[in-house]
Amino acid sequence: MKPYEAKTFALDELDGLSAKQIEEHLKLYAGYVKNTNLLMEKIESHKQNSETMAIELSELTRRMGFEWNGMRLHEVYFSQFEKGGVESTKLQEALATQYGSFDAWKNQVTATGLMRGIGWVLLINDKETGNLHTIWVSDHEYGHLAGTDVVFAMDVWEHAYTVDFAPTQRAAYIQAFWKNVNWNKVETRYN
Repeated sequence: MKPYEAKTFALDELDGLSAKQIEEHLKLYAGYVKNTNLLMEKIESHKQNSETMAIELSELTRRMGFEWNGMRLHEVYFSQFEKGGVESTKLQEALATQYGSFDAWKNQVTATGLMRGIGWVLLINDKETGNLHTIWVSDHEYGHLAGTDVVFAMDVWEHAYTVDFAPTQRAAYIQAFWKNVNWNKVETRYN
């Protein structure tokens, strides 16, 4: 299998999120990429003896979901801070239709992000119906809805903000997060 490489992101200085915070967070992302590759190698070698290595293989496979999703969700997260993208309001119009207004959807995301616990707030698109769902995902692999595309991601694990904010200042981090989202990039994923 072809190994994965950590992506680079064209990030300018962000409002409310320091370069040090982003640097540390990107190191964590690189770890997910590295661990995904290591797990793929181990799974491949264990597959040769799947009967005798069943317990080890099943645990490696479970862990693969955690590392893989950690890799992919961070790619969605960081790409939202890049400049550029397609200018469109199609997503914002869809959110307004479904949630009452774009701001009502943002308020739901913020409220979800403020709940206790670690995880992600995701906007996912059910391609079958076109419905957009705001969901909570803990531990990367728990809570995904099968068959949906991740359109938007807000990381609310403490590693996303504790260089700049205390663990009790998640609300301040979320305010800074909103200031830096490039909706054109999110729109590109939606389209």
